[in-house]
Amino acid sequence: MATKSTGRRGFGNIRRLPSGRFQARYASPSGQTVTAPATFTARIDAEAWLAAERRHVEAPETWASPKARLELARRAAEVDRLPTLREYAEAWLKSRRNSRGEPLRPTTRDRYLSALRVHIYPTFGDVPLNEVTRAAVRSWHANLDASPVTKAHVYSTLRTIFNTAVTDDELLDKNPAYIRGAGARSSRRDVKPATLDELAIMVAAMPARRRLLLLLATWCALRSGELRELRRADMVLGRDDAGEPFGWVHVRRGVVRASTGETARGTRTAVHVGRPKTDAGIRTVSIPTFLLPTVREHLLQHASPGENGLVFSSERDPEAHLSEATLNGRAAILDNDGNVCKAGFGWREARRLAGREDLDLHDLRHTGASMAGEEGASMAELMYRLGHSTPSMAMRYQHSRLDRDRELGRRLSARAERASGD
Repeated sequence: MATKSTGRRGFGNIRRLPSGRFQARYASPSGQTVTAPATFTARIDAEAWLAAERRHVEAPETWASPKARLELARRAAEVDRLPTLREYAEAWLKSRRNSRGEPLRPTTRDRYLSALRVHIYPTFGDVPLNEVTRAAVRSWHANLDASPVTKAHVYSTLRTIFNTAVTDDELLDKNPAYIRGAGARSSRRDVKPATLDELAIMVAAMPARRRLLLLLATWCALRSGELRELRRADMVLGRDDAGEPFGWVHVRRGVVRASTGETARGTRTAVHVGRPKTDAGIRTVSIPTFLLPTVREHLLQHASPGENGLVFSSERDPEAHLSEATLNGRAAILDNDGNVCKAGFGWREARRLAGREDLDLHDLRHTGASMAGEEGASMAELMYRLGHSTPSMAMRYQHSRLDRDRELGRRLSARAERASGD
């Protein structure tokens, strides 16, 4: 069926299509036919479109086709649009700095990325910042499937990102992440220190090249990352003017494996070596005298060669760090009768044999600190030995010196010798 013209007008024309809808068109200032981008249900709507277009044609120096005007409007709206939360968060993460004005540590960046990708982006990732409402945040938070500690961390991440958008970048008037008490968390748990007998079982269960690691983790209160980055040059052994043997561990660096932010195979994680999180983490800790023969033996038998050789390296590659996964290992798998059907190895098997599967490797620091406290160590000495620092402890911390820490090492050594003589 042919289309039916509805008659000519002074400007443009309107015709009725076989569908019953109306089509409007007119001649542009250059003589080209311009057709409305859509048809109209009612003739009056087609007339209104032509009337609006006539106003544009009457200013030929600024005239643009309807299609071009729509594109310009789209681009203007894109310029005015606030970034999505994903876009803003990615930029925020790159520019984020710690309290010292330094780039985020790899592990800190890793935690933020995990919170964003696992818990925040699925709900808010593609939503412009100004379209995230407090009601939406409350609903999202109420339905978060995570432990209380993780839930608090995830919420705090979202709140901090929006705080930056409000305060620093002035993109928003108020923070939509506002739930009273949602960021409060406590990861503290009660840790029962290992006994000397339990420690002895765990040490004996480790491979010979890993035993000193457990001993230093306990008696010198070192962290896993600090231990796995120790170099020969960080271990100082000798005798003082009175002929008494001494040993020091210089803690200057730590190693972690963290996400690279990439998704391609083989690039998702990487080893990072860096300074401790706080200045207090840089310290020199005395080695209890009873451990010195073990330290010497380990350096002779197991440490990588050269002054920069790793004290605890990968078994396959002496220049590679011992991985946390290898160190932790796995506990043996038992059948219903308690017999081992799959052997275990590493720290997890060692703690199983000692009946202390509640312990994390990090808890050995707590064990060492508890024993040092029982031997009379002051709060300042404990803060120094553990590498902890808080504003309230700053004044006490600065009074702890190497001589006092060495005396503490002597007392710890005497404790171990008394136990071995029982």
